[in-house]
Amino acid sequence: MTDGALKYVDEQIEALQKYVPMALRAFDATGIHQARVATRRLKAGLDLFKPFVDVKEMQDLVQAGKKLRRRLGPLRDLDVMIDHLRGYQAPPRLQPAVEWVLGQFEQMRQQARNKDLKKGKPPEKMLQAFESWWMIRHRLQDVYDAITAQLSSQLHERFARFSTEADIVCGLIQPSPGQIPVDLHQLRIDGKSLRYTFEMAAAQGLHVRKPVLRSFKNMQDALGQWHDKVVLADETVKRWAEVELAMHDPEAAVVVLDLSKQFLRQSRQSLQQFMNRWKRAGDMIRRELENRVPLTKDVSDRMRPGEDEVSAPIRQSETDPDRPERDLREDRENPVSVFRTTDIT
Repeated sequence: MTDGALKYVDEQIEALQKYVPMALRAFDATGIHQARVATRRLKAGLDLFKPFVDVKEMQDLVQAGKKLRRRLGPLRDLDVMIDHLRGYQAPPRLQPAVEWVLGQFEQMRQQARNKDLKKGKPPEKMLQAFESWWMIRHRLQDVYDAITAQLSSQLHERFARFSTEADIVCGLIQPSPGQIPVDLHQLRIDGKSLRYTFEMAAAQGLHVRKPVLRSFKNMQDALGQWHDKVVLADETVKRWAEVELAMHDPEAAVVVLDLSKQFLRQSRQSLQQFMNRWKRAGDMIRRELENRVPLTKDVSDRMRPGEDEVSAPIRQSETDPDRPERDLREDRENPVSVFRTTDIT
């Protein structure tokens, strides 16, 4: 027996110790990205362990991950947008708009870095809360088999949710009457959560073939490209309005808006790529999961380490009331209506 999913979370804590100083001292793009990824993988692990640990014991750790992820979010978004624009191939007419937007985002990134240096906690203090993991880990060592069963259950539940959303987006099934439209950004977040669950399952000995995982990663990459272009379009228009470009340079304003429209057209192409890949491989992934990861008895009612029927406390609901936070716009209230295949032109 190995440490499995526990070792997986160990690695995320170690990644934070490595990358958070890089992110918050030097604003290293790799450090920022890897630190954020580690917080998301950590969250996936903590969600898995909820049936076995009192929620209050994990509260500080969960909050520390959320605060770090939100702190690094704007810096990561700007890094991604600037990277896209520096290599962006635009028609000659739109090239001045690319240069204008790039200059604006570079200025915004420097302002964001200055603000973080002035107001943000130093890396050492940000990392202190993550040390509580080691005590939690000690309590979880005796429930290895229960963790395996919980992982199996979560894989099936998360895939069922993701596959239903993807089928609706692709027009393979119709939403139920009165059902809220699929939020494409939430679909992407659900895909990330599912991918991290696959990773933990592999660490725990529940293996899915690599070609199947690559196929799923390709789908997720297409959703990521959709998201990146949508954010580029949104943030371009937002900056356009903030500086009142139409008021000061009407001709440039028209070209910048045309550039944002091109970003949106390209985002729809990426969405179409996801839809095509899901239609080709979705059933294959479903069969793979059914064949290689048998669904075991639900473990939500199992005892936590050291509990018995008399001493076991009344537990708070294991359902996470917080939806995964958005990468850029966490105050968005209305779900995004899905595009059907016939909408993509």
